[in-house]
Amino acid sequence: MSFLQPWMLIALPLISLPIIIHLINQWRYQTRPWGAMMFLLAANRMNRGLAKLRQWLILAMRVLALTGLILAVARPLASNIWGVGGSQIDTSLILLDRSPSMQQQATGGETKLATARRQLASALETLGVSHWLGVHSPGVAPQSFETSDAMLESPASGPWSASTDIPGLLESSLEYLTTNSPGPSEIWICSDLRKSDWNPESGTWSLIREGFQNWPQSVHFNLIAYPQSADQNLAIRVTSARRETRPTSSTEPVSGSGNTLLLSLQIQRFGTKLSEAVTVPVQIEIEGARSELSVELTGSLAEIRDYRIPLTGNQVRGWGMVSVPADDNLADNDYYFVFDDPPVQRVVLVSEDREATRALEIAASLTANGIGNGQVEVVTPEQLDSLLLEDTALLLWQTALPDTSLAPAVDKYVSGGGQVMFFPPSSLVRGSTSLNTYHGVAWVTWKGTEEPVMVENWRGDQDLLAATASGIGLPVGQLKIDGHATLDGEVSKLAVLSGGDALLARVPTEQGGIYFCTASVDRRNSSLAENGIVMFIAVQRAIQQGQLALGATSNQVATSEPLATDAWTQLAGPRDILSTEFSAQAGIFQAGEGLFAINRSAVEDATDLVSDEELRRLFEGLNFSRIEDQAGNLVGLVREIWRLFLLAMIGALLFEAWLCLPRRARRELSPPNFSTSNQIRPSKTTWPAEQQKQVVA
Repeated sequence: MSFLQPWMLIALPLISLPIIIHLINQWRYQTRPWGAMMFLLAANRMNRGLAKLRQWLILAMRVLALTGLILAVARPLASNIWGVGGSQIDTSLILLDRSPSMQQQATGGETKLATARRQLASALETLGVSHWLGVHSPGVAPQSFETSDAMLESPASGPWSASTDIPGLLESSLEYLTTNSPGPSEIWICSDLRKSDWNPESGTWSLIREGFQNWPQSVHFNLIAYPQSADQNLAIRVTSARRETRPTSSTEPVSGSGNTLLLSLQIQRFGTKLSEAVTVPVQIEIEGARSELSVELTGSLAEIRDYRIPLTGNQVRGWGMVSVPADDNLADNDYYFVFDDPPVQRVVLVSEDREATRALEIAASLTANGIGNGQVEVVTPEQLDSLLLEDTALLLWQTALPDTSLAPAVDKYVSGGGQVMFFPPSSLVRGSTSLNTYHGVAWVTWKGTEEPVMVENWRGDQDLLAATASGIGLPVGQLKIDGHATLDGEVSKLAVLSGGDALLARVPTEQGGIYFCTASVDRRNSSLAENGIVMFIAVQRAIQQGQLALGATSNQVATSEPLATDAWTQLAGPRDILSTEFSAQAGIFQAGEGLFAINRSAVEDATDLVSDEELRRLFEGLNFSRIEDQAGNLVGLVREIWRLFLLAMIGALLFEAWLCLPRRARRELSPPNFSTSNQIRPSKTTWPAEQQKQVVA
């Protein structure tokens, strides 16, 4: 049990006063032998046990009444979270899981997120917390709330379509505490425990635990979990939207004109009645023109491939959306898409050893969707100029870092949204040193090892090594590195080798991407080419990011990372959202000539939860409490129950008063009526002289 005024508990020793008074009262009397009382005591022995019990009950009621008074003044709290209100808290940090899965509704229509906001606001108001902040996005300063109503009405605490990076939010919380150095603090986490949000395998958790354990002030973690799954829910997703132009024939309607959109979509069903066959009406909208498609769904998954939708006239690019009827979760009922003729996948490879980069050339020449072939141009540093980098999706660099004559062209390419990946030059592998530096980063030396070095941890939640759309992680841990280069400079490590050196790192940039891979793709130095899945996916993702800057349309995954969205205009989607969160909200947006479709990540449709054992491991060594709740619960997390103790005190006093009432006297028997004829005279009793003197005295 917790208390709002725990210092009042120092008065608890006062409950011993009734016992002390009882003992003192017993010591007031001295025993004196008296002959007449001997007969009364002997007659009262039959009731001695009941009298003692009555006296003990009176004493217990007096102690209970005093205890109830003291506890009521200490303002006890009823809560399933151990430790709430037990000490004075200086700062409360609020971490809300705002992902689409938290928008699951209860019977009354309230979502998990709305329930969490309401219960949390009520709890903090009850606890009298004066300084509480909402940590909404990693890398963004926490937002301070003065009142509970301010948090409930803030759009920054509302739902979004991006996955919630729980480790990133905890990192931001630790950074805030380190920077501002407040007193004792607590962190409230409200989440439905989806693995896609917690990423329990991330190596960031060890750094988080170490940081909070070394924090000089106390930090208490309160987790409010809403793990309940939906009874009946449908989730729709567009897997492909591409335009096809066919020559018209005499049998085809004139309105089609051979201009057709091929739409592939996927419908997932969650709940308890998966064996029942249902018909799902799918609404399809293409820039205001609507149509309906009926899908027969048996089981948990239905896929529609290349459903043909005629386009008007010579329409080349555009946007649309698909939707299913309302159910338990409205956040996964809509999906937006854009379409256009894709730009040519063009890659430039700057290499000094073409044999060593053969695997890179093959990985860049393939396409992710298997349609068409990418163009790869292999050049030397002397052949590189700014004109060659126009319309280039990715720049692969396997030679000495750009010098002063080449760096301006590469900088211009990156500032326009281009992507560049640097690999160790063959000269460095052979033992030479490189003096060039690019964006403050340089190759230092080459480390060769007798035994292969393994990858210790990597960022599986974002960037080039993120898990696949189905939630399956890349086999990065299976890579074997026989030799690698070391880096000098400030980089963000995306993959770390055993020993602490980076395998893949990124240089922070405002636009574009700069990556350094410290392992060579040569078969003699690593298994990157032999186990080509990781290398292929990383290269293809870098190409896709580069094509976003080239193409006029792009389908993107909602992200919580802050982006420059000032020039974006919303064309479709929810209207009550902040412009600073356009990148995290589902909808259609336009920026200049660019057209963007933002949707939830595919991992948001996965229902895997973090287990109890994983939670214990993640918060090992920290002051951690957990409570499970459900959407729509009207009972608060923390409630004052001092009234119950006052009622207990009043009841104890009333019962004690009843016990102290004098016992009802027994009805005296009338004396016997003796007749004169048979009257018996009592015999005369003579007391000894000593007893007579004692009575007279």
